[in-house]
Amino acid sequence: MFEPYLLDGPHAAPWWASLTALDGALARAEAAAAAAAHAGVARSLIARGHADLAEAVAEAVLFGPGAWATQVGRTVALGREVFGAAGLAEAARSDLGQLAWLVRRDWQGEVEALIGRALPRWERLSEQGDPSSEAVEATRRLRQALLSGAVAQCLELVLETARACGAGPLGRYEAYAWDGRRLVGVATPAGAKLADLVGLERQLAPFLANVEAFLSGRPALATLLYGPRGSGKSTAARGLLERYARRGLRLVELPFAHLAHLGAVLEAAARLPRPAVLVLDDLAFDAGDERLRPLKSLLEGSLLTRDERVLVVATSNRRHLVRERHGDRPDPQDADVHAWDTHHDRLALADRFGLTITFPSADQRAYLAIVRALAAAAGLETGASLDQRAVRFATWGNGFSGRTARQFVDRERAELTGAGTGS
Repeated sequence: MFEPYLLDGPHAAPWWASLTALDGALARAEAAAAAAAHAGVARSLIARGHADLAEAVAEAVLFGPGAWATQVGRTVALGREVFGAAGLAEAARSDLGQLAWLVRRDWQGEVEALIGRALPRWERLSEQGDPSSEAVEATRRLRQALLSGAVAQCLELVLETARACGAGPLGRYEAYAWDGRRLVGVATPAGAKLADLVGLERQLAPFLANVEAFLSGRPALATLLYGPRGSGKSTAARGLLERYARRGLRLVELPFAHLAHLGAVLEAAARLPRPAVLVLDDLAFDAGDERLRPLKSLLEGSLLTRDERVLVVATSNRRHLVRERHGDRPDPQDADVHAWDTHHDRLALADRFGLTITFPSADQRAYLAIVRALAAAAGLETGASLDQRAVRFATWGNGFSGRTARQFVDRERAELTGAGTGS
């Protein structure tokens, strides 16, 4: 087996050790060891959901950890060309030539000739992944190029994927979350859809226009989505992925509990090759909360400035983000003549967002309009009976809101499915 210069992702793959053992067993003409290693490779491929060895190699090259992933992340963060140094391209070309030989080698025939019997083939071990995924499509194309032995085409595909998706494990994903130490990919993001936000066209218009500007490379404004719980703020933020992922948008979510790590998250997001929306969901600060400082610095554009490819979108149930109590207000008899200045500065955090959009509360009329639209989209029968059940559901539950409407329709669908299956 060969030692890679740059594209070392396959070395970290679980199947590599079995493949190396198989290569050694074949070289030593050890029949039993070769058969065992052949089965070991198959088990590893099946466990990882790979269709065959060529697909496994292609995915490991593009999205495996190692020197290549580090190189791509570094150059993206610095805004430089991945193959800026000529030696890197030469190293990658050499590695791809070796890998193309590896996937085209007749492992099956060699083992069967050694042991004198037929073995299960390493083909069609798994279903093909989601064809709409950029990562799946990139892997498919590189697999075909490796099998054809077209090294120049392989090199171009590797470079093209690095520019579009990045490299390393995060390159497989379109959505990310911060776990307290690093960004992790979200394989199945919550299925939020902007189309579900019935009656909010007026609120969504400036929001989406701002995102469109961001994606087009024009100036865009940090955005605050404000409104009562269940009014659609989080759906609007997360629904951007469903609307714009194919145009390259990525979504990064930073939980409020980890807001102190804002600087590290921005640094990690800056290494993504595609523009990212950083979602700060459900913000609500107490007076004196130290997590206010990095957010203020970010919005003011001081040393903690956001990368031009990161757009901040925050949601909150509070217009001023900071909880205000009567006891927090300055005493009129206080000798500190600047006390009110300090107080207003604390409450002015929301004003640092360039765009603030208010999501209204839903009354019964608006709630029923949302229910009918969602029910129709789900193929449910609408009418007076549905309206009555929806009002009863909201009265007994969480009140009139878009979230309650979604919960009601989901319950109706579940009950209809259950009745249809006889459960």
